[in-house]
Amino acid sequence: MSVEEVMKEHGFNLAASCAGKASFTKWIKYKGKRAYITVNDISGEGFPTTLEEPVRVAVHDLRSGNEVEAPQDVGSLSSYLESLQE
Repeated sequence: MSVEEVMKEHGFNLAASCAGKASFTKWIKYKGKRAYITVNDISGEGFPTTLEEPVRVAVHDLRSGNEVEAPQDVGSLSSYLESLQE
């Protein structure tokens, strides 16, 4: 199963900005407001291509796109996905 298929199972879609930055995104409610989660590779510029690589996870306000909390670095994409099931 590809990383994109695994992410889709967890509700994430692959998205790219007009600047060419790609990430997996998922729409959520954050403190009662519409927001979205981004999952990028550790550089924050691309998307993870394996379940074993480190990732950077951030939550953004839907309207402004601004981060609503500091990004978190996670040891691997699989660890992050496991944390969603807890």
